[in-house]
Amino acid sequence: MKHSILATLLLACLLCSVTQGQTATPDTSTKAAAEVQLMGTLEQRMAIGGETTGWVLRYGEKQRVQVLLPPEAFAWIKDGMVVSVSGVHGTKHYPERGDVAVFIVKKISQVVQ
Repeated sequence: MKHSILATLLLACLLCSVTQGQTATPDTSTKAAAEVQLMGTLEQRMAIGGETTGWVLRYGEKQRVQVLLPPEAFAWIKDGMVVSVSGVHGTKHYPERGDVAVFIVKKISQVVQ
């Protein structure tokens, strides 16, 4: 009896973790946002639970925004690199954090200093 209750609880926990681990998609519905250009420093971020894009762009005085980068950028970007990006502001929904402001990058290039 004990083992069947334990097995049921483990199965329930497994099912809950599978649904929570699904990737969130950016909200690009409704109106078309104006394309914006930003320049700043990329910072790699990690979070318990994985509810982050993995990268933040620090720009201006104290402004930071999570960025959704194009797949080809991952071949050459590095933490601390100064870049110029163009794209649109949007939101990304996470199961635990809810809606989070993100910058959806369409073009990215390194700024040579």
